[in-house]
Amino acid sequence: MLKMDIRVEVCGFALDVALEAHDGEMLALFGPSGTGKSLTLRCLAGLLRPVRGRIVLNGRVLFDAATGVDLPPRERQVGYVPQDYALFPHLNIAENIAYGLADRPRAEQRARVDAIMRLMRLEGLERRRPSQLSGGQQQRVALARALVTEPKVLLLDEPFSALDGAIRSRLQKELLAVQRRFRILTLLVTHDLAEAYMLSDRLAIMERGRILQIGPKDEVLRRPATRTVAKLVGTKNIFAGRVASSDGTGVTLAWGDHLIQTAVNGFAVGERVTFCIRPEEVMIMRPDRPLRPGLEENLIEGQFVRIIDRGMTYTLFFKADGVSQRDYDLEILLPHHAWQRLGMAVGQRATVSLKRRAVHVLAAEER
Repeated sequence: MLKMDIRVEVCGFALDVALEAHDGEMLALFGPSGTGKSLTLRCLAGLLRPVRGRIVLNGRVLFDAATGVDLPPRERQVGYVPQDYALFPHLNIAENIAYGLADRPRAEQRARVDAIMRLMRLEGLERRRPSQLSGGQQQRVALARALVTEPKVLLLDEPFSALDGAIRSRLQKELLAVQRRFRILTLLVTHDLAEAYMLSDRLAIMERGRILQIGPKDEVLRRPATRTVAKLVGTKNIFAGRVASSDGTGVTLAWGDHLIQTAVNGFAVGERVTFCIRPEEVMIMRPDRPLRPGLEENLIEGQFVRIIDRGMTYTLFFKADGVSQRDYDLEILLPHHAWQRLGMAVGQRATVSLKRRAVHVLAAEER
């Protein structure tokens, strides 16, 4: 298990991070650029010294400002893959991978390098230099170099950012397979939400040097703790409402002329709150079919005012009757096949459903 609670100050930027990560899991640090994600990894790797705090890995203290403990990188049992891979251009691939094994017998070095090269599909590239490899091959070499020392934690700093789409997708799957095979605690830095969700077990949402929310990825995605987190994880539909009633099965919210039923409790009647629903959770009713059980919840009429074709998906902007003076009130995300089946058009009127279990009440209304 990894436990850290540190503060770092760099050129006027303050990083305050407290987190726990568990053996075998992959934790994604997600957020926009400049939030301190990479700084967090550098502190764990021993490349940057916090001004205060403590880092403990499997009961072993790596850093403690109060007692002066600050183990050098080579003693931390941490594998680190920086964003640019940092391969040594003057060494061949086998020498790059073996770099962290200098204190091991030659026979053990060769055995370990051969084994990890087979696992990472690098056979035949032993004598090449990094400049002779593709971006995907360089990424696998950097990962092999980090894993060959059998670290207790693996740190990955945007490892796929320099790769094109096809290679990126393939290597993401390979990384997931390798991580599951080694069952090594992994911290992944990324600003790609789809990548974070696909690869991680848990998400830590960061902004301005702090972790705003950390938890299982589905919980963070669908039950954000604050309006800021909701925006960062792509919850486009965020509204202010008032609790109109509560019956033990959930609260009902007043939203314009509508009453929105939810499955959320814990709020008092009359309380002003913020609530949200993800764009893929808004259901468009088909006029040619009767409503199925569960889809008759929170029905709202209106019309489509704009549609964006993104190739594989469509984003529809829906102006609801009796809600606001905004240009639109809801964003709706549809896969291509659903778009073809529904055949929506700008100006067309429709009825949408906000499923009660998909409506999440954040907290007291944030101004």
